[in-house]
Amino acid sequence: MIIFTSHAILKLVQREISKTIVIKALNSPDHKFKSYSNRTIIYKRFDRLYLKVVYRIEDNNIIVITQHWEEKPKLTK
Repeated sequence: MIIFTSHAILKLVQREISKTIVIKALNSPDHKFKSYSNRTIIYKRFDRLYLKVVYRIEDNNIIVITQHWEEKPKLTK
């Protein structure tokens, strides 16, 4: 199951991003990286921009923390 935190929902509205496009990114990311606190960062290209999604896995659920558009993914840390 995919669960959006209240912060993620707020940012969906503010940034005019649909849940559908976030789910599409989660299902087939172009890039995927581990981050701190058991978080994962993915990037999915849509036209000329990349959607960045930050999430964590908890009890076999994907918990979406936030998402936003970037011109290009940050591929190195």
